[in-house]
Amino acid sequence: MMKKFSSTIALIGALVAIPLTWQPSFAATTQSPIYQLEDKPVLGRIENVYFSDIPELSEVPFAGKIDTGADSTSIHAENIHLYSNNPKFKKFKDDQLMWAVFGDLIGTNGTWDAEKFAAASWDQNSFDAYQVHVTFTMPNPKTGDGITVDKKLEKLSIIRSRTSQAPILRPAVKLPLTIANRKVDTLVNLTDRSHFSVPVLIGKTYLDNNAWVLAGYDYLQELPNARMIGKKDLVTVSDIPYKTSISTTARYTSAHALDIQVDKKNKQVSFVVEGKNKQRQAMTLPLVRMLKTSSGERPLVYLPVKIDASHSQSWLVYLRDRSKFSSQIRIGKDLASQYFVVDTDKENLLHTEQSFKNALKSDPLVISATESVTLNNITLPAYPTFAVKTPLLRVESFELAEKGQTETVTFYLPTGMGKAEKITRPVLKKLKVGDSVRPVVESDIQLGNQGKQSIRFALDILDKEKQQQPFFALGHDLAKGGVLLNTRSENLLDKYPLFKAGHIEVAQVEGMSFPVKLDTGADVSSMNAKNIKQFKNNGRDMVSFTYENDIGMSQKFTKPVVDVMRIKAKKGEQANVRPVVEMQVKLGNLEKKVRVNLQDRSRFHYSMILGKNFLKHGVMVSSETNYIVTDKPDYEK
Repeated sequence: MMKKFSSTIALIGALVAIPLTWQPSFAATTQSPIYQLEDKPVLGRIENVYFSDIPELSEVPFAGKIDTGADSTSIHAENIHLYSNNPKFKKFKDDQLMWAVFGDLIGTNGTWDAEKFAAASWDQNSFDAYQVHVTFTMPNPKTGDGITVDKKLEKLSIIRSRTSQAPILRPAVKLPLTIANRKVDTLVNLTDRSHFSVPVLIGKTYLDNNAWVLAGYDYLQELPNARMIGKKDLVTVSDIPYKTSISTTARYTSAHALDIQVDKKNKQVSFVVEGKNKQRQAMTLPLVRMLKTSSGERPLVYLPVKIDASHSQSWLVYLRDRSKFSSQIRIGKDLASQYFVVDTDKENLLHTEQSFKNALKSDPLVISATESVTLNNITLPAYPTFAVKTPLLRVESFELAEKGQTETVTFYLPTGMGKAEKITRPVLKKLKVGDSVRPVVESDIQLGNQGKQSIRFALDILDKEKQQQPFFALGHDLAKGGVLLNTRSENLLDKYPLFKAGHIEVAQVEGMSFPVKLDTGADVSSMNAKNIKQFKNNGRDMVSFTYENDIGMSQKFTKPVVDVMRIKAKKGEQANVRPVVEMQVKLGNLEKKVRVNLQDRSRFHYSMILGKNFLKHGVMVSSETNYIVTDKPDYEK
């Protein structure tokens, strides 16, 4: 039975646009609003991280992934070197020094011994006698300057390798990290994270006793400060006007540039900016990294952008020739989530300096880029639109007919298994758009999982080259106060009973009950599977496997394969390919059918992790506490 959720929450429910009972509150001791619960900030899955005690970087936000499944925190560092002031170890440097210290600590003379490794333990003072220091460079992504840091070695982090028996040793140092105005002196691993999308991974060394994590949101802490931006807007780059547009599907932002020259050796990109008036200006910026796109690799840079007369921002963009497009910058979801909320109807809002907080006074409908509606008990995908005012249902076809003095329209919606339901409605009026005519009807529609309401919408023919199935376009007139797009989450129109949960909880999975780990860093849930065999049945991809755990539970399954996941590996290791199936999962009162990837997790005590695709439905995770929702099983005591 789920334990009751305390009402001592101080989150800005209205701003978050999740239907909560949380009331607006601002932390009195900070300069900016903060979402908090029991005096701890509630962090989204991605947040801005600041290196508060490094003067050259203290004002530079670094994107950090907030991961309750990670025991340690790691940051991207370059030119990592180790030296010792202890006479016995002065002859060693870098990796040799780490292995010499490691071997001396566990008594193996620098060689690998699995049994002694398994029994090894040390406290925070174990490394003091070795007098080891770590020097490393932290690149300022906006200026390209390399900031050299020298810190005492606090610990050696041991990373298990998939491809070799011996582990990987990484130096760990103490660095103060600030997230959501909370500064924590954090043990961090230094490593090359250039192949990951974010330079910082925030694990339990920061999170324990310092934060809750709401995996269904990115940049949650930035939402109170969000600026309103129009569906089209105007900024300046090097005093050259650049038109902007919004993408509801792309993750990254693209910016128009000509004559792009990438100097990988010196980590620089030279290019020419060209504005809407064909003005041009040459620029050179630090190369953040190369981004793989469908049309090849593109350089990522931090582009200095002036958004109004008194405010500038650094936008992470990839450069490409956009001369064929009407806008010079297409803003993707990552950038929009960090800075903005979008008015789907208006243009040129940036110069008004309007905040999201003020925009809420008109009582708009706040939606995400992915929603759903239900009509006649048929659930359809729903998306924001920048093009139409009247909500629009796109169907494969419709037929107009006269019925007495009333004109009606008939259309069909898919019900599954190749069947379609016939729906007929009176035509209230007709909209002429170009050469097409759109009949307007009225019907009860459920937005997300909220209650039904009567909505007028138009019908139009589906463009099958762009969309295979009927869908609903959420027009601007859907709400009296307009429709705003918040890209930080998905399915904002769904109501979820938000609740606190521990890092470990007991979940029910396909009739089984066992402890699972709640991992905000994982996109998709994962479970232990042995004897995985893929095959086809009537042309459909299937998989059979056996679930096992270390408490003796075992069950065989045969399920359709709904996807295949390619898991990015650590540097030097091979990527892992896993079949994905759907499983019914329940935690407390939350029950969902979610995608689960199959892998051999037999070396882990917890046989299943619940990732973002389950946790996004309202679970706030504590990394330091277990069994908040459920009772600890006797065999775990």
